[in-house]
Amino acid sequence: MGKLQDKRIELAKLILETTDKTRLEAVEIALLGAPPVSFTAQEIRAMEELADRAERGEDPTFSWSEVKRSALRRTRK
Repeated sequence: MGKLQDKRIELAKLILETTDKTRLEAVEIALLGAPPVSFTAQEIRAMEELADRAERGEDPTFSWSEVKRSALRRTRK
């Protein structure tokens, strides 16, 4: 058998032996894609309000590098 076929068999065996629900859900998402997400009208309004506040400058915004730097500082404490 080829390397790809061997890998498929190896992964299939691991899946069959797995009983962890979270891990199986992750495999399902990896193979089939994430299920569609639906939000309530109230949740949509809340997200729109957050976006509006950020656009008006009422809430602070941070660049991705600032977020990563802050997360690293918090994990080092």
